[in-house]
Amino acid sequence: MKISKSLLFIFLLFVGFSYGQNKLIGKVTNSKNKPVVNAKVFLDSIYTNVETNKNGDFEVLLPEKVTMVNVYSHEYGLLSSKFNNENIMNFMFLDSDKSIRGQTKKGDKITIGYSEVDKKYKVNNSEGTSVPNDKNATVYNTIYDMIRGRLSGVTVSRDNRITIRGVSSIRNISEPLFVVDGMIVSSIDYISPNNVKNISVLKGAEASIYGSQASAGVIVIKTK
Repeated sequence: MKISKSLLFIFLLFVGFSYGQNKLIGKVTNSKNKPVVNAKVFLDSIYTNVETNKNGDFEVLLPEKVTMVNVYSHEYGLLSSKFNNENIMNFMFLDSDKSIRGQTKKGDKITIGYSEVDKKYKVNNSEGTSVPNDKNATVYNTIYDMIRGRLSGVTVSRDNRITIRGVSSIRNISEPLFVVDGMIVSSIDYISPNNVKNISVLKGAEASIYGSQASAGVIVIKTK
């Protein structure tokens, strides 16, 4: 019995240590060293559902292959920092980004993406055209059925080719770019409608964060 308890203790210690190694903690402040509350934490372009608390602190578990940690505040804008396997990362906003404040409103759904043009992460307001979490998702056979007729400004042909109306591509690209949970994918055939949380359409300036490959627009899908 003593051996079993000892083994259990060692196992729990190992598990706790493993999780500790994959945890990132930090603090977000402004130029006056005051905490920035409700700043959103992104790993690369994926939102972690983690926000800073009243003290400006955050804690997030890290998956593998994270390259960049981004912090977004409605009041101050976006900060990006390369991740080098640190356990602690602190962020300080020196100035408020008025350009971003003009693009977004408090409560807007925010996404970020890496701009190939500007070579940095940029903020996008994805509140525009979207299909919210659909309670009737079970009635759709495919992701294309879900998009067809439900997403304003988007046409889905019989052979499931998607076109965003009002977008002209300078590279003769007819289909939009697909971004699923922050990752660019070549096809969305594998996505089950039951697993979709939200679908948004980006075009024009909103899609520019993805560079010329998004000249026909972007379909952004978040899964559950």
